[in-house]
Amino acid sequence: MSKCISVGVVDDHNDALNFYYKLIARKKIPFDDLCLVHFDSHPDLAAPESIPVDQFTDRKELLDNLTIADWILPAVYQGHFTTVVWIKPPWSTQIHVGEHEIELGVDDNGLLRTSSILPYYLSDMNYVENLHHTRTFTLHVIELSHLDKETSKEYELLAKILHNRQWCLDFDMDFYSTQNPFLDLLGPYFNFIDSIFKFKDLGDFQRSLTYRKAQLDSLEKLCRSNEVENNLPLSDEQEEFMSSLKHKYPDWAECIKQAKLLAKDDEFITDLFYIGQQTELPHHLSKKSEIRTLLCKTETSLKLLKSSPVAITLARSEYDEYSTQKTLDFVHCELVCMMRRLYRIPSEIGCPKS
Repeated sequence: MSKCISVGVVDDHNDALNFYYKLIARKKIPFDDLCLVHFDSHPDLAAPESIPVDQFTDRKELLDNLTIADWILPAVYQGHFTTVVWIKPPWSTQIHVGEHEIELGVDDNGLLRTSSILPYYLSDMNYVENLHHTRTFTLHVIELSHLDKETSKEYELLAKILHNRQWCLDFDMDFYSTQNPFLDLLGPYFNFIDSIFKFKDLGDFQRSLTYRKAQLDSLEKLCRSNEVENNLPLSDEQEEFMSSLKHKYPDWAECIKQAKLLAKDDEFITDLFYIGQQTELPHHLSKKSEIRTLLCKTETSLKLLKSSPVAITLARSEYDEYSTQKTLDFVHCELVCMMRRLYRIPSEIGCPKS
């Protein structure tokens, strides 16, 4: 009889890491050299903004401060995951399809950063050229579309990656239908905020990085200061950004003022600068027929593989408002039934109670 596979169901996706830590501590899964197969509309591969690497050994401190966007890299840096496969739906474009060798390390401030020049990392200002105590991992980005065909290059790649490897299977239920919660929040000002925060690839990553820093520094002052139009000391690069902003949007000051008011009306988020950095989140509300098609492709793809995961995590992300409760309950139940058809899982893992 096949071995029963541990399954963790969480709401916040970063809580999946705590589940893996517990399995490692109980020697249910290996300590290191695991591959993470990550079905999600979002990469979740950002570097933690302000958690010193020397605090990673304090599990409680680390877990208390991680977010849904940055929970994977600490586990990679600790050696638990040496390969990550992000399986993405067609509408997610944060990192382009392909194989990426990514170096992680500690910057001069003791924070985890990367020397990768992927726009995903440049945009978040996670890039640092000279790092200490480095570790490299392989990221594969694969789109689900053709993964369910045994003759496809996508399937052949995944089968090769997982050959003789022990791997964890991770789902965020918003893989099947996702929404950008800030689209409705900002209403008519969403496109304006999205435009002024958008990362510009200038062809040279150093120029892009310098411009990005000036852009974010300027926008932080505009979004977090009571003074919108005057008395804001700016560097030369910030002056350049502000000149471009004023030329393109003559009514920029009023737009920022109104967007601030909308942000303050939200129950949880009151920081327009934070919201502005999230506007590029994918937004695709799938019809039930489309969800069923994606679920079918998922099951076929996993069934074709010649191995089973050593652990499974399912994240609902309900309170992040990336999907509706009705959609999540449907996907949740479908995924549990799928896992039962494919693997032997604990009997207590069931559909959500209505």
